[in-house]
Amino acid sequence: MAGHTPVPEQPTRQAAGRLPALLLVLYVLLPVWAVFYLFVVGGLVAPEVRPVARTVPGVAGIAAGPVEDGSEQVQEILAVVPKEVLDDPMPTLSPAALQTAQQQYATLCAVCHGPEGRGDGPAGATLNPKPMNFHARAFQERMPPGATFWVIKHGLADTPRRSGMPAFGALSDEQVWALVAYIRQLGAQQAR
Repeated sequence: MAGHTPVPEQPTRQAAGRLPALLLVLYVLLPVWAVFYLFVVGGLVAPEVRPVARTVPGVAGIAAGPVEDGSEQVQEILAVVPKEVLDDPMPTLSPAALQTAQQQYATLCAVCHGPEGRGDGPAGATLNPKPMNFHARAFQERMPPGATFWVIKHGLADTPRRSGMPAFGALSDEQVWALVAYIRQLGAQQAR
């Protein structure tokens, strides 16, 4: 058998049939399972018990829990905010700006501060220090609007406080002031 060169083996039908099945699993079934797990089963999403419990008569007060004072957190924030901005007055805002602020809050802020501003958003659960609870008495009474404006515009990540609060410097001053007004209004609301 001199001069005989071996013929490369042709893939069998069985081996060729495994590739489409594997691709089906990778590209179709795996994403379907992931979507089902995350959104139907509730995989990575923490259950929202408190907002639902607030609507149940007799349970609302217990489920809401105590509103922490927030004094220490406000004191730490005010320590890094420049003193000259503390007295900045809130300008008069257009109704359109205030309506846009509600949408911006839902997009930019609620992930950490929660939909009601209680500092209980899903991303905020991993942060240390925790996001500000806008319902806290210290925030409502001792956090000047000018300080809130500065925190939103400049963030707290590069300050000695080292929180996860990012800077939203790309927003216009009017947009930031509208967010300040919305946050203060949100925090002043009583638990439902």
